[in-house]
Formats: sequence, structure tokens, C-alpha cells
Amino acid sequence: MTLSKENYDKLNTNYLYKKEPVVDHSLYIGQTPITYHCKNWTFKVSKYEDGSAYMRDTYFSDSSHSYEITDENIDDFKFVFDFREVRKIGDSHSNEYDEEDLYYVATNSGGYSCGGCYWINKDTKESKTLLIDKKKREIESLKNQMEWAERDLARLLE
Repeated sequence: MTLSKENYDKLNTNYLYKKEPVVDHSLYIGQTPITYHCKNWTFKVSKYEDGSAYMRDTYFSDSSHSYEITDENIDDFKFVFDFREVRKIGDSHSNEYDEEDLYYVATNSGGYSCGGCYWINKDTKESKTLLIDKKKREIESLKNQMEWAERDLARLLE
């Protein structure tokens, strides 16, 4: 099992890749199968002068979960995006972009449970429609808060 020069050259250290999890129900950490414990199933590639390459799970930077890339398994890893062409956005802003413009991927030890998983292409703009809808919801919420505050005040003045 080796990696050809042609496939080695296709791998890009600026890319994020993903792989479908290899589900293992033989061991659980709490209620989580070991399959997902300390793994994002998103990868960055490390390439070496000897022509070898490894996909390193992004959960830990110490490469504790990695796969050696071979000609047989290279197609298991799918391109997600080029880190040079995207930027991370806060979770609270993800509802300002069209769904098809968002990448939802974990790239650190926070995994998917700690937020910070939204990325967009650098040239992506907020959706005007979604921003208008968000402002309308904020206005409605503020109107409701004001109505409740006026009721509370009236009760206190009785």
C-alpha cells in the first residue's frame, strides 16, 4: 500500500478534508461511541519528503488520530474547502447567511459541541432577506418586552 507521486501531488496542505466516520460500537465513552470521541472526522494533510502523507484529524494538533494516505484510500477523503479562501464566523451570525453559503465543520478540540464551526467563503455577503427577517424578529421581541414591562408597571402602580 503506497501513495503514487501523482496522488501525493494532488494533496494540498491548505485544504480541509472530511471522511465518513468508521462507526465502532464496541466501546462507548458515556453514551458516545468511541467513533466520535475526540474526533472531528475533518482532516488536514501532512506531507513528508519521503513521499508519504497522513491525514490528521483536526480535533488534536498532536496527530493522535491519523490515517496514512495510500492510493487505495485517498478517495475516502473529500475536499471541503481551502483555508486561504474562507473565514470563520461566530455561531450567532450563522443565521445571517444563506444555508448553501455555510460550511459547518469542526476544526479544533471543541468539536461540534462547543460552537465555532461555521465558515464562509471570504467573498460571501450576508443575506439581505435573512437580515431583514432577523431585525423584524428583534423588533417584535422588543415590542413584547415593552408590553410586558408596561403591564408590570401598571400592576405595581395599582
